Amino acid sequence: MDLTRASLLREMLTGTELGTQTRDFGHSLRRYTTRTGGLMLFGPVDEEPWHLTAHLDDELHRAGVENIRPSLVRWAPPPDAPPHLAIGLDRLRDAGRGESLLVVAEEDPADTLLERISDVRRRGTTIFSIGNGDKELSSLSHEVLTPELLVPDGFGWTSRPISFEHDEPEYEPQPAATDLDSQVAEGFEMAQHLVSLAAADEEAGQPAWRRRLRTAIERLGGEPG
Repeated sequence: MDLTRASLLREMLTGTELGTQTRDFGHSLRRYTTRTGGLMLFGPVDEEPWHLTAHLDDELHRAGVENIRPSLVRWAPPPDAPPHLAIGLDRLRDAGRGESLLVVAEEDPADTLLERISDVRRRGTTIFSIGNGDKELSSLSHEVLTPELLVPDGFGWTSRPISFEHDEPEYEPQPAATDLDSQVAEGFEMAQHLVSLAAADEEAGQPAWRRRLRTAIERLGGEPG
């Protein structure tokens, strides 16, 4: 998804739960990351969040926000990796207050991942997570985004079961599990694009009262009946 499509999608989602929560999540990343270079991204050993790191970096750079450019923390970077891809687990041991760890885990996280997150949290780092609603990851996170629960009707993505009340229903067959998995993955990627755009908003660095005022205006607005 390119920038134009992502921006259009964000505009279409204004006022929805997905649009509002991804915006607030992205703004919180800015608000709670007060130390220069203090935004870290982390994920499962076999699915490190390259995608979101790259998009966050692009959007923040485009917006002229240089103090919290993200770092991808890797489990085992190769010796010949370039500097921006050579940040290993030692970075987590150095984390502390004024920094944020954004965890991206589409599947249930392994115990080793949860242990690392718990260690970082004890050092005072703010934990953000984008996941599938896993209880252990959610309990370790200060802010949680679960895209699967927020997608509005009409966007072609659902993992919720469809029920029919008729004895002899005439309906299209439900999508196969592989189709649902694909739709969930697309929605998970969509949410990451929305968070990247939100983190680069000019208003993300504004005082809290101004953000609350905008939210109140949006809620009072609504579509004409």
